[in-house]
Amino acid sequence: MDSSSKNSPGTYQYVIVGAGPAGLQMGYFLKRAGRNYVILEASDVPGSFFRTNPVHRTLISINKRFNPFPEHEYNMRHDWNSLLSDDRDLLFTKYSKELFPSADDLVRYVNDFASKLKINIKYNTRVKEISKYKGNEPNVNFKILTTEGAVYKAEVMLVATGAVSERIPDEIKGKEHLETYGTHDVDPEKYEGKSVCIIGNGNSAFEAANNLAGHASLVHIFGDRKLKYAWETHFVGDLRAINNTILDMYQLKSLAVYVALLLQSVEKTPEGKYLCTFKDVVAHWEKKQGYYFLRPPAYDHVICCTGFNYVDLSIFAEDCKPETKAGGKFPKLSNTWESSIPNMYFMGTSMQCIDRKAASGFIHGFRYNIRTLSNFLNEKYNDVPYPTVKVDMNVDAIAKRIINRVSLGDSIYQMNDFLIHVVGIPDFEPGKEDMVKAHFYEDLPKPYVFESRRFFDKYKHVLVIKLVYGFDEFEKIAVANDFVHTPDFEVGRCHAFLHPRVAHYLNGEYQSQTLLHESFVLRYDVPGFLDQNPDINLNLLRNFVNKILKLEPGKEWNASFFGSKELFESRVFPFTEEEKKRVPDLSGYNACIPYSIDLMPR
Repeated sequence: MDSSSKNSPGTYQYVIVGAGPAGLQMGYFLKRAGRNYVILEASDVPGSFFRTNPVHRTLISINKRFNPFPEHEYNMRHDWNSLLSDDRDLLFTKYSKELFPSADDLVRYVNDFASKLKINIKYNTRVKEISKYKGNEPNVNFKILTTEGAVYKAEVMLVATGAVSERIPDEIKGKEHLETYGTHDVDPEKYEGKSVCIIGNGNSAFEAANNLAGHASLVHIFGDRKLKYAWETHFVGDLRAINNTILDMYQLKSLAVYVALLLQSVEKTPEGKYLCTFKDVVAHWEKKQGYYFLRPPAYDHVICCTGFNYVDLSIFAEDCKPETKAGGKFPKLSNTWESSIPNMYFMGTSMQCIDRKAASGFIHGFRYNIRTLSNFLNEKYNDVPYPTVKVDMNVDAIAKRIINRVSLGDSIYQMNDFLIHVVGIPDFEPGKEDMVKAHFYEDLPKPYVFESRRFFDKYKHVLVIKLVYGFDEFEKIAVANDFVHTPDFEVGRCHAFLHPRVAHYLNGEYQSQTLLHESFVLRYDVPGFLDQNPDINLNLLRNFVNKILKLEPGKEWNASFFGSKELFESRVFPFTEEEKKRVPDLSGYNACIPYSIDLMPR
């Protein structure tokens, strides 16, 4: 649609609220499918949130421009800022050379994306109220009233408003004395020689602390829990390395602190400072457990950086108000991102409320969720079946399709263990496999696959393909970066880093799984080492598929890491007798043995 002539008030099949990255992404897919849609944007530009956020102007989404392989999908795995489109000139990597780019570059990028692709946006249009439609017009479920009095009507409501307000804990007394992430002065020289208290435990708190750490006399950060590090949890929304300078300063005795104390109240002193009262949980005390209260010396500044709310209930009429979770922070969503109000969906950063493993809170995650949602919408409202690729029923074709998707696919990579691929294989008589095809479905939310059961009910055999970390297989777990040696190549189950797992279900019941070996470059179709069996991962899949479907009875492909048992044994040089005495006692491990274990000191 042309944004200059087809965005006037009226009836649309799809109305999107918000022209941030999520709204633009869905707008692109709806336009490409030829749908009747409009995006309502309160500002005069798309992506207006990024005009002011992050307040210190540096994104924590990676802009990795150079990669060792040429395929576009593979390179999108490492491009965290681009939106999906068929226009290869509309890649964010062309807008900045910085690994952590400026938010100003993102504003410029989304403006170009919207204008070049002619996304249908009605600017300067603020939604006042969304209510249920009570008229007689068919296939209309919502009435959208703007602050100017214009009325839009929609069959499907798509809410992409992103972070709508700062989240300040209600229980803090005197919170009117707090500065916030969005309101505090970002000029670090304003904090020279000042004592600063920051409330929060996420990236916004530590971003603010980093900015003033070289100027403030001391920086104390107080949160409500043990810190979660992204490099340990693999969740991009947890504390990132780019923001953890304060932790170095803390542990190196440089007048910075992080402690889990709960702020109870803030009082302004006659001197214009701020006296804070905190509560601590002391379950670890030997003599007496419970709570106690303490007050550090007054601070010059108290800055609250406790995150954002991702739903604005004020724009919904009482008959159309979606349920929320996490104290109103997120909308309550189904496994297809539908809210408690039928035909109303939420997109963008709010999608993380059903995904705390992958990247739904960032562009490089929700762009794939939105593509999947667009396919769900096409199926439900436009009678277009969910996309499928049909593959010949032979071992090589199925195995090669799987190895290709786990090696190149960007969605299954960025949305690891949340978006998965499903292979449905109908029943067939032996010798008549050429009469059926294997059906590949990509980018399905894992909870949806197992909740809906649509594939398990339709096909005799189902293969579920996902990329996962394997730390859960290790009984005595160490932190992620402690895994510093190579895994046991001949015991393929013990892999900690990201790797593919393929599970087999027969008539809806789990049977078995195989997993492929980890890779330094996160590809499973090329050898990671010069002296390994180059076809090990493909052969593991061939053997797995053949065992399930019995397409080539009795045949087995070489799946030894070095090519044979003899080669494996010849390449592992045994410890000397003296070194054997220094091998730690491994008898206590019932699961995988972490490959962070070294010989004991002499």
